Amino acid sequence: MVTALQIAGLSVTAVLIAKLLRRYAEEQAMLLTLLVSVALTAAAVTAMTPILSEIDGLLTAGGLLPDQTACIAKSAGICIVTQLAADICKDGGESAAASAVMLTGKIALMLLAIPLLKPLLSLIREVLSCVSGFGLS
Repeated sequence: MVTALQIAGLSVTAVLIAKLLRRYAEEQAMLLTLLVSVALTAAAVTAMTPILSEIDGLLTAGGLLPDQTACIAKSAGICIVTQLAADICKDGGESAAASAVMLTGKIALMLLAIPLLKPLLSLIREVLSCVSGFGLS
């Protein structure tokens, strides 16, 4: 298992090498940053596996359906990937691309939330029909 000290050491080393490379080969420095970022994100996600399974157990014990807990996990994944991609775009000097990536991630989150909103809207509709039945509307 990768420790925080190892991740910090790899990150600092990669940044120093990328700074040196940037003088002579901008593309290689960007590629190094991308590879290290992906590797560190994969290591972080692997290290989070026990935490995610514990959270899944808590959510299931709280009465959430498996589809709902899967939606929460997917949302976290979308956030992580979107932020990583946007940061890499910013490091490459492409702030417009970074903004587009963030917008795409937000749209993906909204699309993912639609199935969660349907039962809520149904419940609101039911409550409003009960209230209107009492003449309180």
